[in-house]
Amino acid sequence: MKTQNSFPSLDEQASAGFPLRPSELPSPLREIVSNAPEGLILQYFLASVSPLCALLPRVRLRYYYDGRPSALLLQVIVVGAQSSGKSYVCIIEDLIMGYTLKEHDKGERQKEQDHRERKRCRKANERLEPEPLTIIRLIPPTISKTMLVKRTANHMRRYGCSLTFFMFSDELAQMVDAGKNGYSNLRTILRNSFDLGATFGIDFMSAESYSAIVDINMCTLFCATPSALDRYMDEDSIEGGNITRCILCMMPDQLGADGYRFRPYTEEQLSAIRATLDRMMEDTFKPDGTLQPENHLDMKWIDSTVAAWCRAKGHQALLNGSTALDVFRKRASVNAYRMTALCYYLYQLQGTAESKARRHCKKLYTFLAEYCLHTLLEMWGERFEEIHKKSSRRQKQVRFPGIYALLPERFSRQMLYDLVEASDLCTSGRKFLYLWTKSGDIELVENDLYRKTHKTDAK
Repeated sequence: MKTQNSFPSLDEQASAGFPLRPSELPSPLREIVSNAPEGLILQYFLASVSPLCALLPRVRLRYYYDGRPSALLLQVIVVGAQSSGKSYVCIIEDLIMGYTLKEHDKGERQKEQDHRERKRCRKANERLEPEPLTIIRLIPPTISKTMLVKRTANHMRRYGCSLTFFMFSDELAQMVDAGKNGYSNLRTILRNSFDLGATFGIDFMSAESYSAIVDINMCTLFCATPSALDRYMDEDSIEGGNITRCILCMMPDQLGADGYRFRPYTEEQLSAIRATLDRMMEDTFKPDGTLQPENHLDMKWIDSTVAAWCRAKGHQALLNGSTALDVFRKRASVNAYRMTALCYYLYQLQGTAESKARRHCKKLYTFLAEYCLHTLLEMWGERFEEIHKKSSRRQKQVRFPGIYALLPERFSRQMLYDLVEASDLCTSGRKFLYLWTKSGDIELVENDLYRKTHKTDAK
């Protein structure tokens, strides 16, 4: 869809460039992004943040608009046509997880398999030791709800809290196929797993089933074609909030261009990456295997930047009468904030000067918030407006420049009423007058005649 002209197109945004040079990023993002082909710096960055966040289950944040602590939980979907170069995601995922969680989970899964073999081969009336309390954190997209709840409960039994799961799939179609079976439809769980403290429970009567109420925390990384994404993000997912929780990583359109060439990592780069990953794992577990204390990351220094961006986008939504913009801006900011917090943590880990780290992070937040918002509007803005209007009879999205900009400098009450009716808006003209007067964007000149104040840019 075409969105308001206040948002640059994907091509325009790509040409604007990533806000930092690769050398200005913290390790391991610095090494990963440095190897990105021309035009894929942002894509390499976005494919890295979710698995890195999954390695930091003890980090806690206090987002400006939240009343309770949050965690580094991200859901990234890399979107591109067939043969568009999405295979780089598998390389990055294996680079991060192969050195950290894959070997650990391999041993834990072997314990489960050994127990199943002993159970299958036991003699009649032979007693078997209790099922091992395994700690698994890498989970497939085909996992059942019951197994996911059980694995989370194992975390709770071992550590008294939930660790972060990581789910990866190079084909989102796996999620679509699994979702056809009710026991593997994870859409509701994915919504809950985005927020620390949001619980999910199952309670069965059968003694053979598993019942528990748990706090499932999860980071995800999926690859998808546009058609697979459309099948996965159905009307329920759009209305229910799955779309606003995800970060879309759009592959550039390379019609007729040569394929991307992926450079292998040097030994020096691999050594730097592994050193950082080791330190991240040490921030989760003590040498004796118990959990480290929670690491409350102080991010108050960026609160004013977050508030200013959110208020500016909220005001833009008010002037344009756009419900999609108003809703999408909120979680676009949350996702940008969490990615920025990850970078700030990594800057601290490598000893970057505080002033430099904060300066870089503020640039990252603003860029990432704009990108997340733009891609959401580009992909789902129009469908969200249609669904929202149908279900709640509120206004649908107004095309740029919006109803405020369409009015002359001085306008009458009836002029506004006629424009609202012509634009097929559900919000009444009287409501617009009340909101704009309250926000200071218009003032009453005389009876039924108003004047724009241009308090802020109406774009």
